[in-house]
Amino acid sequence: MRTAVATQGKARWRAMALLALVLCACSTADAPRTPSALRLGMDLWAGYFPAVIAERDGLMAAEGVDLEVVPTRDTNGLIAEFAAGHYDLIAVSLGDAITLSKSRPDVVVLLVADESAGGDQLLRAPAAGADATAVPRFGTNLGGFGELFIRAWLEREGIAPGDVVWANVDASDVPAALAEGRIDFGHTWQPYAGEATAAGATPVFSSADTPGLILDVVLATRAGLERDPEAFRGFVRAWFAAERRWRADPAAGNAVAAAALGLDPATVSLDGVKLYSLEDNRHAMAGGADSPLASLIERYSAFFVERGSLSTPPNPTTMLEPALLPEAAPAP
Repeated sequence: MRTAVATQGKARWRAMALLALVLCACSTADAPRTPSALRLGMDLWAGYFPAVIAERDGLMAAEGVDLEVVPTRDTNGLIAEFAAGHYDLIAVSLGDAITLSKSRPDVVVLLVADESAGGDQLLRAPAAGADATAVPRFGTNLGGFGELFIRAWLEREGIAPGDVVWANVDASDVPAALAEGRIDFGHTWQPYAGEATAAGATPVFSSADTPGLILDVVLATRAGLERDPEAFRGFVRAWFAAERRWRADPAAGNAVAAAALGLDPATVSLDGVKLYSLEDNRHAMAGGADSPLASLIERYSAFFVERGSLSTPPNPTTMLEPALLPEAAPAP
C-alpha cells in the first residue's frame, strides 16, 4: 500500500513540476525583453540624424534597444573616448575610422550613414589674400579626411601641399578661426559651414566636387558585437527604418532631429547629404575585399601611411560587417 501511495505522489509531483515549467515558459515568452543599452557618440552632422529620429520616434525601443545619443562638437575627443571604451558606437567619417584603427584594431564599420555631397566645404576667410606675400594658412582636423579633401582642392588649383601652412583646427572652431584671421582657408561642414558664411566667409570648394570621397559611417568594436550582437542588429534595423521615414517626410524628420538636439529647425536638412539606404549599404560592402567600400578604405589607408599618421593599414575585409545588415528594409 505504501508503494502505491508513493507512486501516486511521484506522479502528482511530476504533473505539478510540468505545469510549473509550462507556466514559466509562458511567462517568459509574454514578458517584455529587457532593453539593451547602447551609447552612441556623434558629430553634429545630418547624416547621423537617423539615429536621433529612431530614438525619439520609438523605433529603437521597438527593437529592444535603449539608445543614448551623445552629440559633440569635439571630433578628436569623441574618437579618443570611443577608443577608451566610453561609447558602444560612434558616427564619424570613414577617414577617421581608418586612423582610429591604429588605437582600436578591432574597429568595425557597422553601416555607411551617408555620402557628403556638398555638405563639407572649404571656405575662404573674408580677409584672405590681403597680403599677397603671405603663405596661405589652411585649417582642418589634421590627420583626418579633411586633409585629403583640402589636398584635392590644392591639386585642382596647382598648389603643392608643401607650399601652404597647415593648422590643426576642429570643424566647430573653423568659423571663429576664419573670422578672427587665424587661418585663411578652413574645412568644415554643416551646420558650421553656414555659421562661417553668415560671418562673411566664402565657399570655394565642396564635397560635391569630390563625389564618393567622403563617406560617413557608424562604428562599433568587434568586442562589443560579440558581447551583445542582437542589440547591434536591432540598432541597424531601427536606423534604416528611420532613414526611410526621413526620406518619406523630410520636414517631419528635420523637426524631430532639431527638437531632440536643441537646434534651429532651419539649420537641419539633407541638403548636401546623400543618405545611404540599406540597398546602398549592400552594394558598398558587396564583394568583400573587392567591394567599393574596401577600395575606398585602401585609398585612405595609403594616404595616411604615406603621411606617417598610420603605420599598418587595416584589413578592409575584417573591418566590414555586412552580416548585420537586415535581409529586408524595415518598415519606417
